[in-house]
Amino acid sequence: MTMKRLLAVIGVTLMTVAVAAGPVRAADRSVGEKLDDAKITTAVKTKLTTDRMKSLVDVSVETTDGVVRLTGKVPTADDKFEAERIARRTNGVREVSNELRVESSPSASPRQK
Repeated sequence: MTMKRLLAVIGVTLMTVAVAAGPVRAADRSVGEKLDDAKITTAVKTKLTTDRMKSLVDVSVETTDGVVRLTGKVPTADDKFEAERIARRTNGVREVSNELRVESSPSASPRQK
């Protein structure tokens, strides 16, 4: 085999491996993991909206690898704490990143129990 041909074969082999492995690295999470995260997000959102707390309806929830990220605004520090507590008690949650901002407004409604 000539040197040019050997280099060409090696180059094609490397390109084939790179093309085949590229999408695997880009999508390093399995479909099951993505579905688990979607299930966790849905469960947290459902609990936040059904907890009879109108102040938690506008909380955004994102989940990646079991880590729940809460964002948005709540009227009180108690509401911020309650949202995190609800998220932490949801099955499958490994960790909670509570990025909620406390911003009270004149029309903020108190908790309803």
